[in-house]
This record gives sequence, structure tokens and C-alpha cells, in this order.
Amino acid sequence: MEYKVYKYRWVILAVYMYVSALTQLYWLNFAAIETFMEEHLGIPAGDVMWFTLVFPLVQVLLTLPAGMIIDRKGFKYGVGIGVLFTGLFSVLRLVNPASFAILLISQIGISIGQPFVLNGVTKLAVTWFPHKQEATAVGLGSMALFIGMMVGLGATPTLVESFSFQTMLWVYAALGILGVVFFFALVKPNPAIPPREIELHEEVTGWQGIKHILKIRDFVILGFIALIGIGVFNGLATWLEKILNELHQIQMTDAGTISAVLILSGMIGCIVIPMVSDKISRRKPFLIAASAIGTLGIVAFMLSKGYTLNMVNGIILGFFMISALPIMLTMSAEITGARYAGISVGWLQLLGNAAAVAILPIMESIRGATGQWIIPLAFIAGLLAVNFVLSLVIREPVKS
Repeated sequence: MEYKVYKYRWVILAVYMYVSALTQLYWLNFAAIETFMEEHLGIPAGDVMWFTLVFPLVQVLLTLPAGMIIDRKGFKYGVGIGVLFTGLFSVLRLVNPASFAILLISQIGISIGQPFVLNGVTKLAVTWFPHKQEATAVGLGSMALFIGMMVGLGATPTLVESFSFQTMLWVYAALGILGVVFFFALVKPNPAIPPREIELHEEVTGWQGIKHILKIRDFVILGFIALIGIGVFNGLATWLEKILNELHQIQMTDAGTISAVLILSGMIGCIVIPMVSDKISRRKPFLIAASAIGTLGIVAFMLSKGYTLNMVNGIILGFFMISALPIMLTMSAEITGARYAGISVGWLQLLGNAAAVAILPIMESIRGATGQWIIPLAFIAGLLAVNFVLSLVIREPVKS
């Protein structure tokens, strides 16, 4: 059978990265101006929290249905649903920017779109990219998430302070509409000639697909690795500034810089590690490295004193730990097959987000009970040690 790799695949990936980054921008934009919204809009901090919290909650509820739709209808159809929700509900926020109800409804609408967008990354890779570039494509798609987070946290306060709250909403609404236009004007459902072998299969329901992937030994192991890895990362990213401040007396501004550099280093890792993985056709060594370095890095946060040592630790930890995300997503499609690329990513997202919802309060409650952060850090270091063992047990999925 004839195969062909099109240069246009990079246009498809670039558009996907743009709309993927938007979902994370909208997720965190209000979290960055919580004090402003309380003081100027009269929305209590406890209510502002819901603008952010709805995203992981809706992700847990809709990630599997979104994956099923992507697998049955294809990349453009499934992700297109998410793009429409993201763009249209970003505009709804302009109806009454001072209304808590309007803002919450808008955030819920955008959060409904998120799983349709995020779960499409491996379907894009297996539809448009050859196998030797699969992890690279997933890595770039994953990097876009962190770009969106950084823009949402960094640009939002600047826009509000330099112009106004409503101007910020207008700018972000315009970005959302551009995402809709770019996606439906530029993205094609499939290449005319596939870049790789296409799996032939009979039609099955989504729930049959879930039953199928959960019978695969290595995918079940990968699910536990994702559950621990994503959950631990969310817990560390959420509490790192307070941990460094209270445990090592590092100023909050310096602790915030370490947190930002950890994310930035992870973004670089999302490019470099998948490219190396594709080059050597191996995934497993990078999971092992991520869990081993992650465990040692958490222990280092427990023991390291001073700004410099913690900064170096953050750079190393972010590079290896965050870059494990595209490796896991790529492995999910390789283990289950391109046919289940959407639902397999959906399952990993479900486990990861559910773990994050659990690990965050567990860390806080342990800290409250003990009065310090050593035990919560030891807790997540122990979880990563379990991941190290699981990474040794899982089999290499790449076929020679």
C-alpha cells in the first residue's frame, strides 16, 4: 500500500496547538486576578475558585465520552466540537462581565470543550504523522498546554492593570473566535494518502472500546503510572511556592520564579525528550527516568536549602517529569492501537485528573495535621517510587 507524508501536517499541528493553548489560558485567567475580582467586582474569592475548579470536574465527567466521539468520528469532528465550545463561550463572557452567573456559565461551556480538544492529540498524531514522528507531534501538542497556562497566569494581570477587565475579556474572546476560524478553515479531516498503515476494524461502541483497552496488561499499568504522575505533578505545582516559602524560608517572589522555571523547563523537555524518543524508537527509558528523577527531585526539595539549589532542582525535575506526559500519551496509542487513540487518552486523563483532585487535599490535610511540609513531600515521593517500579514492569511498546 502507498503511504505519503504531507508537509501540511505541521499546519494541522500548529492550529491544534493554538486551540489547545486557549483551553488552558481560559482555565487559569481568573485565578491570576482573584484579588482584583474580589475588590472591584465584588465576587468573593471562594466563588472565583469555581471558575477554575469546574475544569478538572468537567474533564473527569466528559473525558471518556469525548474520547469515544473522537475515535468514532475522527480528529476534526471530535476536536471541532471542543473548538466551538471554547470559542463561543469565550464570547459569552462579554454579555455581562460583572455577573458571577454569566462568567460561571461561560467557564462551564469552555470546560465542556476542553476534553474534546485535549483528547485529540494522539488521534492527530496517528492520522497525520508517520510513526517515527509520533512522539514529537504529541510532545509539541503537550507543550502548547503549558504555553497556555503561562500566558493565562502572566498576561491576564498585565492586561487588566494596563487596560481594564473588560478589555482583557475582549482580547481573549477575539483569540477564541480566531481559533474557531483557523480550525475550520485550515484543518482537514484526513490526508488523501495516509502516512502509515491504517488499521482495519469493525465498528464497535465506545464502551466496548473501554472493555477492550482495559484488558491490555500494559495499558492498565500505564493507567496507574498516569494516575500517580499527573496527580503528583498537580499537587507539586499547586503547593510548591508555599512549600519553598514555609520549609526553606524562600521569599514568595523567588519561590514563584522557581515554579515558573520548572514549567518552562518542562516545556523544553516536551520538545527534546519526544524527539530523542522517536530517534531511538524507545519510550520506556524515559518513563523510568521521569519517575526516578522525580523521586530524587522531591527528596531534594525536602533537603535543599537556599534559592540556587532549589532552582537547579526545579530545572532538572521539570525537564524530565513534565516531558513524561507526551511519552505516556504516545504509548497509549501504541499499546492500544490507533483505533482507540481517543478513548485511551481519555482514560489516562480521567485517572490523572481524578488523582489530582484527591492528592491536592491530601497534601493540604497532612500539612495541617503535622504543621510542616516534610510529610506531604515524603508522601508524593513514595508515590513516584511506586511509579518507578511500574515503569520497570511495563513493556516497550514501539515496534521495530
